[in-house]
Amino acid sequence: MRAMLATAILAGIVIAGPEGHSAEALVHDPVYGFSVALPAFPRQDDAGISITRISFGGPVHDGKAPVCNVQIQNTGGTLSEFRTHSLEQFKTMGITLDSETSRTVSGKEALLFMSTGRDVKILSLAVQVRRSTYLVTCLAPSAQFPSYEKVFRGVIDSFSID
Repeated sequence: MRAMLATAILAGIVIAGPEGHSAEALVHDPVYGFSVALPAFPRQDDAGISITRISFGGPVHDGKAPVCNVQIQNTGGTLSEFRTHSLEQFKTMGITLDSETSRTVSGKEALLFMSTGRDVKILSLAVQVRRSTYLVTCLAPSAQFPSYEKVFRGVIDSFSID
């Protein structure tokens, strides 16, 4: 669940190239006018270890910023098990599940969650890839969320698995 509260915004970011395994995989940011190669770190497949693969933060307003990230959780479980565990963590952390929608992403089983925590609104997509869950999380302070929801949905809808 901590992954659902991790940071990053991909607004205006375009990712091109193969899954970050070569220096030719670039992130291009037209808002700030730069491109950078994704680091070709070795793949992390160890059970129980999760990594945040890409993370970006949005503009700060009133001391708070919208964020999005992509995390790979190597839980070794199914999407159903991920869901059950996430809902348990929601209760513990005082997060309310507002909606849940089943989806398919690149032919893989996925779930889209909308949830609300203490002064935060969260949109997240969990995709089952083998025995890992790829988690795209976008969140903003509740008051800012309506102005970023379209951007967040664009990030979520752009996500695909190679």
